[in-house]
Amino acid sequence: MKRLKAAGKKAMVCAALVGGLVSFSGVKDVEAASSYTLYTTGSTADKVTAASFGQVYMGGSTDVDKAMEWMIQKANGGDFLIIRATGSNGYNQYLYDLAQSIGKPLNSVNTVVVTNLSQAGSDSSLIDRINKAEAIFFAGGNQADYVEFLEGSPALTALNNRIQNVPFGGTSAGAMIQGDHIYDAISAGSKTLDSLTALRNPYSSLISFTDYLIQTPHNHSIQTDTHFEQRDRMGRLLTFMARNIQDGEETGTSAKGIGLNEQSALLVEKDGTAKVVTQPGAVNAAVYMAKSNQAPTRCVSGSSLTYNNISIYKLKDGNTFNLSTWTGSGGLSYTLNVNSGTISSSTGKVYGDTP
Repeated sequence: MKRLKAAGKKAMVCAALVGGLVSFSGVKDVEAASSYTLYTTGSTADKVTAASFGQVYMGGSTDVDKAMEWMIQKANGGDFLIIRATGSNGYNQYLYDLAQSIGKPLNSVNTVVVTNLSQAGSDSSLIDRINKAEAIFFAGGNQADYVEFLEGSPALTALNNRIQNVPFGGTSAGAMIQGDHIYDAISAGSKTLDSLTALRNPYSSLISFTDYLIQTPHNHSIQTDTHFEQRDRMGRLLTFMARNIQDGEETGTSAKGIGLNEQSALLVEKDGTAKVVTQPGAVNAAVYMAKSNQAPTRCVSGSSLTYNNISIYKLKDGNTFNLSTWTGSGGLSYTLNVNSGTISSSTGKVYGDTP
C-alpha cells in the first residue's frame, strides 16, 4: 500500500511485469515481447531442482561474487531469473560462468527486461517463469519501476509465493524494495533525495512510500537504503524510520532499518541468521542495522527532525547478525541521536568508525 507525504497507507496501485522466451541449449538468445525483452543463456528446457530459501540485500555498485555464489549454491543447478526494468543481459554470462567455476553449474540464466510497466504484471508467461525459477534476483535501476509493475499484480503474488522456497535478492533498487517499507522514489521523479533535505523536512514532497510489497520470513518492520555511506544516506534512513512510526506503520520500538554500503551484501538464512560478505578491494564495505527505541520527538511537515536513541550495529566482512533477535556478533554497536535535523553519534562519527 502507498503512502504519499503526510498520508497514511491508502491506495493500491496496479502493476506490471513481463513474459516470453526461446533459445537453444547452451546458446545465448534474445526475444522481444510486447511488455519485455528476454535474454537466455543455457538450456531453454525447465529443470526442477530442490532449491532452498535465502535472501540477499546488496548495496549497489560492483556485485559481490560471494553473495552470487551463495545464491547459486542454493539454486542447486536450476534456473536463475534476473528481473530488471532497464539495461540488458549483463548478468547472464557472469552468473553462468561463475556457477561453472564453483562446480555448481546452472541449467540456465534468464534476464527479463521490463519494457511495458503497465502490462507486465499480469503476463502469464512471466508468471510461469517466476513459478519455475530456482533463484530470483532484481538488478539495480529505479525502485519506482519495480513498484509500478509489481504492486497489486498477479506477478507479485507469484513472486511472494515462490521466494519462500528459493534464493531471492537484489542490489541497489533491487534491495530497496525488499523491506516492509519502501522509499519508492515515485514522488521524487528525476530528483535525488539527500539526507540533508530529509532531515530538514521529514514530509518533503520528495518522500513517498510503498508498504508491504515483498514478503519474506525476516523482512518485517524493515526499511532499506543502499549506496549508503558512499552517498551519505544515514540521515535519510533515520528519517524514513521516523516516518514509519509517525505514519502509524510501526511503533517507537519496532521500526528497523538496513543500510547497505556499495559492494556489500547481507545474506539471510531462513532461521534469521545472517552474515556480511563484501567484494575484495571494496572501500568502506559495511552493513548497518538500525533499530528505534522510542518514537520521534518531532516529525512533522515543514520542521526539522528530532529523533533520539537509535541503536546502530555496524557489520563488516564476516560479521554475523540475527534478524530474529536483532543482535550481532563481531560488529560495532553505537547510538545515534537527531536533534533539529543534526545527527550526533556516541562514537563521535555518524558511521561509527569512519568520518
